[in-house]
Amino acid sequence: MSVVALEGVSKIYRSGRVSLTALDRIDLRVAAGEFTCIAGPSGSGKSTLLHLAGMLDSPSRGTVSLLGRDCTGLGRREAALLRRHHIGFVFQAFNLVPVLTAAENVEYVLLLQNRPGGERRQRVRAALEAVGLSAWADHRAADLSGGQQQRVAIARAIVGRPPFILADEPTGSLDSATGTAIIDLLLEINRSQGTTFLFSSHDPRIIARAGRVIRLVDGRISGGDNRSHG
Repeated sequence: MSVVALEGVSKIYRSGRVSLTALDRIDLRVAAGEFTCIAGPSGSGKSTLLHLAGMLDSPSRGTVSLLGRDCTGLGRREAALLRRHHIGFVFQAFNLVPVLTAAENVEYVLLLQNRPGGERRQRVRAALEAVGLSAWADHRAADLSGGQQQRVAIARAIVGRPPFILADEPTGSLDSATGTAIIDLLLEINRSQGTTFLFSSHDPRIIARAGRVIRLVDGRISGGDNRSHG
């Protein structure tokens, strides 16, 4: 069974009489344990595809399924509950609360899940340890470097133990060395925990690390489905 499946998915944005087709008849299935990259230039539809796969937006046509469930017609509350328990998100802009500590930013997911206090503390410690930030748990997000903030964002994504993590240009705002370290970390989580990753990038060095590459051009999947055999 696919973790996420898009079938015949199109996304059209309309403003008055003007329409823009961001995605055009996309068919994509991501199986459990995959480390898949959506590659393509800016404006190719990468972010739109991830937003649809993560139930952050709805397709104009086609269906989106998560863990075998058709989620296309879900209301906002149902979609939010599904995301809360089954999907982790890592964004290029980190999306942390600057005045909260690293630990508090990570814990927020567990508060939404109504986890008990003892369990929350244990999971937050484990997540920060997994990303190498145990010593920075009590530092405010605003006081951390860009690479450290992205590690906090990754800890927040994994702390709820979702089967599926979406990462939209997770290294786009980082320097080359830090970006490589972040991809190393995501790969380690993928291998050690079996977490399925779907992420976007236009950086060829990052794309080369993916187990599978889906290339988007002008809202369509271009060429073959490239898989690593290493």
